[in-house]
Amino acid sequence: MATTLVVNPGSSSRKYALYRGGQTVLEFRFEDTNTGFEMCSQTAGTQQVCEAVKKDDFNESFARVADAVGAYLFREERGKKLDTIVIRVVAPGTFFQRHAVIDDRYVAELKRRAATAPLHIPVILREIENAQKCYKQAKLLAASDSAFHSEMPPRAREYSIMTEDVNQFDIHRFGYHGLSVASIVRRIHPLIGLNPQRMVVCHIGSGTSVTAVKDGKSVETTMGFSPSTGLPMGSRAGDIDTAALLELMRVKHWRPAEAEMYINTNGGLAGMTKESDIRRLLDRRSLNDATARQALEIFAYNIQKAIAAQTVALGGLDVLVLTATAAVRSSELRSMILEGLSHLGVQVSKDRNDLLVGKDGVISVRNSPVKVVVMRTDEMGEMAQVADRLLLGIE
Repeated sequence: MATTLVVNPGSSSRKYALYRGGQTVLEFRFEDTNTGFEMCSQTAGTQQVCEAVKKDDFNESFARVADAVGAYLFREERGKKLDTIVIRVVAPGTFFQRHAVIDDRYVAELKRRAATAPLHIPVILREIENAQKCYKQAKLLAASDSAFHSEMPPRAREYSIMTEDVNQFDIHRFGYHGLSVASIVRRIHPLIGLNPQRMVVCHIGSGTSVTAVKDGKSVETTMGFSPSTGLPMGSRAGDIDTAALLELMRVKHWRPAEAEMYINTNGGLAGMTKESDIRRLLDRRSLNDATARQALEIFAYNIQKAIAAQTVALGGLDVLVLTATAAVRSSELRSMILEGLSHLGVQVSKDRNDLLVGKDGVISVRNSPVKVVVMRTDEMGEMAQVADRLLLGIE
């Protein structure tokens, strides 16, 4: 049986999992939380253990995971070598809208696009370098975070700019969080007993997006050329009038790279409140903090608008899914978003919503025209399946 290490570097977290024969045997999560840096680890059949770690441990998380993987393989697999490493890749470009083997050309393309995804690509390149250094014999694979959106219709994929520029510079709406949405599509039937024809998936974490899924395929999504576009997020501004950004560049004398970092690190909730952690903002809101209240209202309102817009792409709505960390952990945040959607047929049970914290399930009332579901995302499992398909030559 193959052993696969799944590497999922996010903008505020690092996640790792060792798969053996399709089953998770080791898991690690390094996270920048509201109280500092934290590492949680778990071996199959045991309880998860969490501990505070230093920023250096967060930045060098791969080395710590490699030590644990080596110890496990020596102990449980009689020194068997790691077969495959699959890394989540978030990068603009048609080239990256496919799952692929990571080779020299792939790395060169990542470096060329680094400025367009500054929260993701430098971290990805560092993880690739770590993997190549620690596991010279393992096959290195890329799980594309935009591949799920690669078949979006032209009306959703294209910008209204000159065709020559589109073709020459590869400017399209690529979309992201595709691995998360694909994991929902793969697992929705066992939870609700059907495969929805018209489904909207809201991925709400440090990054936030809303995707319209018709018959299992992406037909529209809020993120565009880069993962900084679309909705307000933890520290990303989302969509901003180009003239407003150009004005900021003019008055602040910014170069393009400085403007790029600004909209990625000083936008969204962090820009409005100096705080990107939704849990802390909800606490501040409960204490009548006007700044936190307004920021959360802007955040929820933009998600509401996006959900409504996706129903145009779908011609209606059958199932609404809320996934990723912030949505799964907070019934209060879900209430803020869902209370403005009754006109779409969304009817939520307060008791069910309050009960489902960190768990999967249906939170709509029994006769709601739209079934509302809370589901934990499974990007790691999706990536492991991508690796299996790549090795079999299916992708």
